[in-house]
Formats: sequence, structure tokens, C-alpha cells
Amino acid sequence: CWVVGTTSFRTAKLNLKIEEQLLLLDEFYNEITKKHSWNWNNELQEKYYDFMKDKDFLTGDAKRKDKDAREKTSGLVDIGLITEDRLITEAGRELLEITSAGVFETDNVFNINRDSFVYLKQLLKTSIDVSGNIVRPFIVVIRCLTELEYLNYDEFAYFVPLIRDNDSAEKIIADIKLHREGKIETEEIIYKRLIQMDNYKLAQKEFIGSDVNEDLICLVGMNRKSRSYDKPYYALYKNIKNIFLDKNNEYEALLNSAKKINNKPGVLWRGLIFKTTNIGVVRKNGKTAICEECPFLKCANEEELKEAFFKYLHVFKAMATLSDYFDLNRRYFNITDTLIFEDR
Repeated sequence: CWVVGTTSFRTAKLNLKIEEQLLLLDEFYNEITKKHSWNWNNELQEKYYDFMKDKDFLTGDAKRKDKDAREKTSGLVDIGLITEDRLITEAGRELLEITSAGVFETDNVFNINRDSFVYLKQLLKTSIDVSGNIVRPFIVVIRCLTELEYLNYDEFAYFVPLIRDNDSAEKIIADIKLHREGKIETEEIIYKRLIQMDNYKLAQKEFIGSDVNEDLICLVGMNRKSRSYDKPYYALYKNIKNIFLDKNNEYEALLNSAKKINNKPGVLWRGLIFKTTNIGVVRKNGKTAICEECPFLKCANEEELKEAFFKYLHVFKAMATLSDYFDLNRRYFNITDTLIFEDR
């Protein structure tokens, strides 16, 4: 999927922060090049971090100043206001002139502020490489809005960033129409995209063909940070198998293992299996605390259970990532002043 900017630099009033950042970079560049040539290496990145801090642009103490300096500026690279070496581009200069002069009044056919017009032109050009496909996210959104008239928050968060070429655009727009009619689930649309990829096919085959242990779960979980993050899924799998295949009654243990899955995936897992996460109610009601729609109720054997478990393991992780990206994409698209986000 694609995302504009980086999740480590979230900020309110993004346009103001971008414009402040350009002013700071320009000042820093002029200061450095009086004595040295410009070389955007780790040493200079650390200096720029200190410079931003001296100017009260940021607070706190980053463990890695160079990394923080890169992250704070990478969104400006994405939308073409600065180069990879953090030199201000022609578009960045135009924005700097508008900011420095303080003249934002409209002078364009769209009747939007002058800085918004620069952002619009930049976002129309912004492209991102998604596994070898060059995607223009803003154009993707415009195409979806043209064909679908509107997008709700879930469609904008979970489906649109999965578009990476003309073929996927046609399929996802068709799926959104079906989703609106209640003919296809959110999870199904995401899983169709995932299971087309070779690494997911391979992981699924490995999972279904092997005895399940903690190492296997961590292997097929393909966690981007570290395999060890996926260890809690082993207890969850064992408890799901206990209840739905072996017909045990340890509903409390199942809920506890689902509670050990952190953040949004944990919320999604608990919602998939249980009507309530109140331990007292689950203890008292047992089987009737399970959702009628829980997919594991339909599993007749371990292979079917594994297929369902693998599907939700990865779909929920993908949904967590996409939720994380939603806010960022919305902030960047918002600075063009051409889209309206309200009433979800």
C-alpha cells in the first residue's frame, strides 16, 4: 500500500509546519555553506536536529538525532519541495516566497490560497514506488471520487491505498460498490490483495502444511520489526483450537490470550470472536459470549481453522497499518484545500 509522508512526523497544521521547516532549512543551508560545502550526511543531520531544537521547532531529546532530522523532513521530499539531499526545489522556493511575503490571497482558477495551489500542483505530481509500481496517490483519490462520488473513512483508509495500478483500481472500485451493497466484507477485500503476493502464498502453504508451534507462528507472521512480536499469537491459536475444534470450555483463557494481542489488531481479534470483552460476562455465559458470525465456528477441521487464522492474522495487521496511514494521507491531501473531510 502507499502512504504520503512518514508516521514519525504527525503534526496539526501541517501546511504551517511545512512552511516553517522550509524557512529553517533555508536558514540552516545559508549558515552551513558560509564555512563548508553542503553534505547531507549523519553529522549534518545531527547538526540540523540541534538547529531545529534551538529554534523551538521541536522539544525533547531524540535518541538518534540524525534519524529524527531525516524523518522530520522526509515528507517534504515526498511532495517534491526539497531534494533527497534536503536542498530546496523550485516548487519549495515558490512556497518560501509566498510564506516570506505573507501574501496568501488566491490568484488561481481554483480560488484557493496561493500556498494551497502550490501543494495541489505538487500532490498531483507526487509519485510513490509500491513494489515496482509507480503510483500517484492524489490522482488515485481523484479517480475514486470521480467514479464513486464520495469515499467514507473506511473506504479511504482500507481500500484506496491498496490501488497501485489500473487493474487494481478497477477491481477495488468494483469491490467498494459491492461493499456498499453489503455483498463483500472489508476483510475479504484486503485479503484478496494480500494473498495474491508470493510471500503470503508461501507463508500460508508453510502454515497449513506444518505442525503449529511458536516458531512457526513467528515465521509466518512476517512481522516487519521482529519475529518475537508475534509470540502472543501462539497462545491465541492454541486457545482457538481448544474451543472451536477440541470443544473445550476454556472461554476465559481464550479471552485472556486475545487480550495479550496489543493495539488495533487486538481490538479486531476480540471483536471477531467475542460479543463482549468483560471477563465476568464471558465466565458466566461461556459459549453464548461468542459472536454468532465468528468464522472459527464454521471450521470442520484443523486445515480450515488454519486457513481462517492465517487470513485474520494478516488482515488485522494490514488494517492496523492502514489505519496508521489514514491520518497521514488525510493531512497531506488536506493541505491542497480541495477535499472536504466531514461526517466521516
